[in-house]
Amino acid sequence: MSVRDALKILLEGEGWAVNCLDSCDELEALIGQNALVAVISESSLPDCTPQEILERCSKRSLPVIFTGHDLPLQGAVDLIRQGAADFLDKPFPQSRLLDLLDRLQEQQN
Repeated sequence: MSVRDALKILLEGEGWAVNCLDSCDELEALIGQNALVAVISESSLPDCTPQEILERCSKRSLPVIFTGHDLPLQGAVDLIRQGAADFLDKPFPQSRLLDLLDRLQEQQN
């Protein structure tokens, strides 16, 4: 089972609606039509850099949570400085992600 599948099961089990995307075009289409709480992404999509993800989401004030295990500490810090809501280094406690999503949802209400 992939990390993506495990996160989908976890989040749906907690009552979150989850969309899994494979491209920037899919991201753009989804953020253009739905009220989302956040985007959770590996450091990049196959056709989209982390900066492009941040740029697309920031146009709609949509928080981005990056995850990963192969990014140096400075890379994670840079993403947060560029506007990411957080960077969760794998493996991360499930409670940390759930707490972060709850806070982001409260901020939007």
